[in-house]
Amino acid sequence: MDKYKPQNVNRHSVGDVLFGLFLFLFFRLEAWLCSVPMWATLILHFVIGLSIKWFWATLVVWLLVGVAWYLVLLFARWGAGTAPTVNEKENKNPYSHRENRD
Repeated sequence: MDKYKPQNVNRHSVGDVLFGLFLFLFFRLEAWLCSVPMWATLILHFVIGLSIKWFWATLVVWLLVGVAWYLVLLFARWGAGTAPTVNEKENKNPYSHRENRD
């Protein structure tokens, strides 16, 4: 057993990950700015008759980039806080004890 792995690890369900992905994609300004090509292709579909396939392609690319970025952040956070705590050493400095101060 790995000594750095905590004993009481909370398991994430698929619903938790999907809810986090939803929040990540729809409540961040960067995600909306990256979706501009998707909206532009949708507008061009109605204005000049551009094929709707371009809209769906940009939608899929936007979702794949969002999912990839979310997974990078999820796995980067996954190992945080699992380092073992360092035992404090006994203070051997006689001048730093409270009882010796006047």
